[in-house]
Amino acid sequence: MVAVAVLRRHVAARPTWRCRVCAAPWPCAPSRLGLLHEYADDPVGLSVYLCVLLHEAAADLLGLAEPAADPADLFHRFVGWHRTHRAGR
Repeated sequence: MVAVAVLRRHVAARPTWRCRVCAAPWPCAPSRLGLLHEYADDPVGLSVYLCVLLHEAAADLLGLAEPAADPADLFHRFVGWHRTHRAGR
């Protein structure tokens, strides 16, 4: 039997940008796989989408009482993983 969490789509909970299913920083590994599948024929579209989300996340995270996230870490978290994945093809 497949766990219910596996069947649910891993999406971000704003403003913390943590996964609603597994609570990992979003995009978590399952969401990355889903995005790669969803944008399999449009890697440039995925890059644009991830850049938009990076800017939204940066704005949200700046408004939290927690210490601000490092811009380089946010870049790798939202965009860099996709660039690394594409380079490894």
